[in-house]
Amino acid sequence: MSFGQFIALISCVLSMGTIAVTYWVGTSDGTALLCNPFIEGCTDITHTGMKGDAGFIFRGGMIASCSFFIIWWQLQRVWLADYSGRIALGFMQFFGTLAALGLLVGTAVLLPADEDTNWFVHVKGANIFFQGMLVALTISYVLTFKARRMGLRVPSFRAKTGLMAVLWFMFIAFAGVTVGIEMTNGKRIIEWWATLFIGLYFLSSYWDWKYIRLVSGNPPTHTESH
Repeated sequence: MSFGQFIALISCVLSMGTIAVTYWVGTSDGTALLCNPFIEGCTDITHTGMKGDAGFIFRGGMIASCSFFIIWWQLQRVWLADYSGRIALGFMQFFGTLAALGLLVGTAVLLPADEDTNWFVHVKGANIFFQGMLVALTISYVLTFKARRMGLRVPSFRAKTGLMAVLWFMFIAFAGVTVGIEMTNGKRIIEWWATLFIGLYFLSSYWDWKYIRLVSGNPPTHTESH
């Protein structure tokens, strides 16, 4: 497994796994409502990881995931560097990194008691994540599409196309993916699905980044002439 494949895999598995384990612990401890949130939307992701042991797992796992998201965007820039302009790549990485930092801050302010949580910061951070990630992924997809036409091999292109189509359908059909203090069941369902599809988009690069590796070497030797 290359370094690139590891980052693609851990970005998805750690984030999605944290949410899954948190929900299992929360429902087992009685701190989260039990249902199929992808269909019923009885709870949002935030409230599965606020109280008890679930809260520690959620905050630790998601904050760690954000660091891998930031590395993922750096690798995406490296992967596309020979086929895309620096300005476009800069915008892509900026919004992707901003989204990850928004989620990090929004997660860090969560506390077990609702009254102790800074909901303004949490809501802003969560919305920056979803909206920033949609912008970054869209730029990334367009650049990948162009790079593929220029000869870049993209084994996961069909999967990426399907994921982007679904994300944009949800954004248009449901007036965006927005997080609030009080959410309807429909909004909660969209939040769960959007989070899953973003995680799967990260994972899709596992098949593209087979040869992205960490490279080390000695600095060049300069010969002085006298």
